[in-house]
Parts: sequence; C-alpha cells; structure tokens
Amino acid sequence: MPSIRLTLVNNAKQTQKSAVILKVEEASDPLTDILTLAKNKLRLKKAKTLYLNHGIELADPSWLKNGKVAQDSLIYVSCGEGYVGQTRQEPSPATGATVSATPSATKEGDTTTTTSTDENKNNTASTTTDLDFDSLLINSEVSATISILAKKSFVDPEANAQLNRTAMLPGMRKVVGQPDLHPGNQYPIGATFITQKFIYPALIGNDIGCGMAVYRTRLSSGIKPQKIVDKLHGLEGRWTEGDPHAFLISQLGEEHTETGKAHLDQLGTLGGGNHFAEFVTIESRLDLDLCDSIGLTDANTYLIVHSGSRKFGQTVLEASNSMQTKAEKKLMGIDAESEVGQAYLKQHDLACAWARTNRELIAHRVLTRLNAEQDATKILDIWHNNVEQKTIESIDSQRPCWIHRKGAAPSDRGLVVIPGSRGHFSYLVMPHGDQDKNGFSLAHGAGRLLPRAKALQKRPQTSKQASISALQTTDLGSSVICEDTDLLFEEQPGAYKEITDIIDDLGPFVKVVAILRPICTYKMRKESRT
Repeated sequence: MPSIRLTLVNNAKQTQKSAVILKVEEASDPLTDILTLAKNKLRLKKAKTLYLNHGIELADPSWLKNGKVAQDSLIYVSCGEGYVGQTRQEPSPATGATVSATPSATKEGDTTTTTSTDENKNNTASTTTDLDFDSLLINSEVSATISILAKKSFVDPEANAQLNRTAMLPGMRKVVGQPDLHPGNQYPIGATFITQKFIYPALIGNDIGCGMAVYRTRLSSGIKPQKIVDKLHGLEGRWTEGDPHAFLISQLGEEHTETGKAHLDQLGTLGGGNHFAEFVTIESRLDLDLCDSIGLTDANTYLIVHSGSRKFGQTVLEASNSMQTKAEKKLMGIDAESEVGQAYLKQHDLACAWARTNRELIAHRVLTRLNAEQDATKILDIWHNNVEQKTIESIDSQRPCWIHRKGAAPSDRGLVVIPGSRGHFSYLVMPHGDQDKNGFSLAHGAGRLLPRAKALQKRPQTSKQASISALQTTDLGSSVICEDTDLLFEEQPGAYKEITDIIDDLGPFVKVVAILRPICTYKMRKESRT
C-alpha cells in the first residue's frame, strides 16, 4: 500500500479532527509519522498512543503496511488518557447512550462475519476453525450494541474504553454498562455482556458466584452498634465450631463430597476487597404491600453478606485456561458446546453453589456471635459474577444467548439489594418495566469512583489515628470494623460513587421497596486469616 488516507481525531476532544495522507511505503516507522502529524495538525504536543475504533490500540506498524487498517480509517490520538471512544451516539429511551459497534465493513473472504441487520439476525457469529483474530478485530462488522445506563453517575473513560473493546469479541451481541461501571484490570466491572455461541470466562473473572444475601434477624432494630462491634470476633480463618465439609455437603448434597474440598479453610470467610457483612435497619418502607409480604418490618435488624467463591473460583478459571487451545486463548472465548466449554460451565455452576454456601456459613458465624442464628430468614441471595443461558427475543428467538455478569445483579430473579458505600444507605429494589434494555441486569452497588491506589493517596500523613477513627464511625452513626488500615482507606465512602445517583439512573428499571440504614459493617480483624 503506497499511501493511506486517515482522519486523525483528538481522543479527548473529538470535534478536533484532521485528514492526512500517510506515505506508508516511504515511512520507516509509520506510527511515529502519525504521532508527528498529530502533534502538528492537532497541536497535541504530548501525543503518545493511537487507537482504532472501539479502543483497539494501534501498536503494530505492519497493520498500516499490509492493509489491515482500511482507507479513511479514524485514528484516535491520545496524550496518555484511556480511549474515550466515539461520541456520536443514539440516545436510548431513559437509558443513557447506545451505540452500534460497527467498524469498517467486512472484507470479502474473511473467515468470520457478524451482521447487525434484522433479516440476518439468526446467522450472526458464524465461525470457522481458521479464524484470523487480528483481521476480525479490525475489519469485521460487529452486531453488538453498547449501552451505558449512567446519566448522573460518573463513568471513567477507561471503563468506557474497556466496554467498547468487549463489543469486538466474537459472538458478542450486546454490552451494557450499569451506572456503577468502573474499570477493571482488563474488562470493566459493573457490566453485562450478552453473547451467542461463545462464553468468556475472563469476563466473569476469578470470583465466580460472588453475590449478596440478605437475612432478617430477630435482633431488635434498636440494638447499639457497639454491642455488635464487641461481639464480632473469631470470624477470620477456618470455621472451628463445626465441620465445614459436613456443612458444605448439607447445602450441596452427598454427590458433591469432593467439590471445593481443597478450599474448606476459606468456607465461611469474607475475603478482602469490597466484601463485607453489614447489619442494617429499615430507614423507610416505600412499598408497604411488598414489605409486608416478605416480612420486612421496622422492628428488626437485617444482615447483608457480600462474598464469593474465594480461591475455588480462581482454580476454576485457571483450570479452564489450561484446557484451552492456543487459538481459544487468542480469542479469549470458548465455544460453549465444546468439551472445554462444557467443563468450564459445570465447574462454574459448582463454584456458584459453593459461593452461596459460603455466604450461608458467613451469616451463621456472624449471627451465632450475637445469639441470633435462631429464626433468621433468608430474604434473597443473588449472584452478580456469573454466566447463564437465556433466550432473548430481541436478539434471537431461536438460539439462546449467554448473559455474562461482572458486578451486575440479575433483574429477572425478583428482589435485589444495591448497597451504598460504608456510611451510606442501601436500597432494596424490585425490577420493574422492560428489562431487555438493561440486559436483564442492574447495578450491584455504588461502584468505585477512585482506584484503590488513588484512594490510598487520600490518606492524611498527619493525625493518622484521628483519620482512622473518623472512618470507623460514619456520618450515619454506624460502626466499621476494619483493622487493615490500607483497606480502610481504600474502602472509604469517598472512593465510591453516590448511591443516590446510581438509583436515579436505574429509575426506569426498578421500584424502590425499602431504604436500609447501616448500623455496623464488618470487613476484617487482624486475627487468624486464610
């Protein structure tokens, strides 16, 4: 290719563009030439990174020389910020922005094609074994739509870029960023990914089956936070008051005597990060009939448990990776009907069941400390890290889809709890209205506003003990048990988005049933941990 026409776009300010012609054959380093053009044409003196549509980094000069970058392509020029993405969007009713992820047209002879036309809806994502993934990324049409349900809630540009990149994965049909969307290590958190044919274990990550459970307890709503603080000890490390293996079998059945057996030391433990066990009372009952039907009263205290499958989920992900062929690893996805796909799904389901049992034992341990295990009633238990099959009429009435949720609660399972950060209210909601638009999913919490490293930077260098004490008692008067100083600052309320913005953004999809006030949040003590 002697020359190529390109349009350079300022990634951070996309109204600023410049058409250029790059003489590829004469360029010893065409990428450097593009950056030089950007510095001159767009006045971007610190231009350093180039992106194609949907966040694919242009880092290989051969793509320009061998025709993988088409004529008249848009090249987004970054000065170090993450890929922001295309700004031309078609508003979706009451759901924020929706775009159709359709880069340059499929070239004749490509081994994989997907199409967004309705008449070909049942023929998308047909794949051959000789898939050229690089060619697919740049040249094929993609039928996935991208929706971000955030209007009030802040969305980090890097999360947006990660969301866009997932739309390019083979078989992807729909990508939904929830209001709590924020960047992950590779893929975003607070998002739903709907595919056909392929499943993507990496989208779910290692904490398979992570979720939340809510229990009604016999504790009075008038209980003092300090009483709970004084009682909550001995919750770290292996459960010694009973047999964790027997407890696991009692929940999963005799046929699962070997399931997760290697990780029994962690059964009944929260783990780190944003996991917690929190006692709450009812601040306000908004749907009185529903509250009455599930026994939600002002008189009781309730327990929310947030945890997952601990190291069991990690072993499932690693085992799946080890079984994949080189081609599958390059694609990052697995044919759901393949031997590897079926093996992963079986272990995935067991990890989800193990995670649910973990939450059950955590609740038992916590409530036992307060002599409140008797008469405790589970109100809900939902996963927000999992993949499941569902027929979605708007996508394909004949072939089922796979809904991947990464930090996204299901909206087709009834009641959902959406917790705020520590020191903020949580919300019990009932899905309402058309759930197709939001990918049959909801936000799973407030979502991080600051990465953990930045939250740590907000730690004061003086009056350290006073700062710690301030975070151990919240503005709502609740207590926080967290004896890891770094974790305490990483999880401070200011590191999270405003939960009221999250709930407002979810307005078209939920009815608020009740608002929950925290009284004591347990994170961790420096006792024997596993």
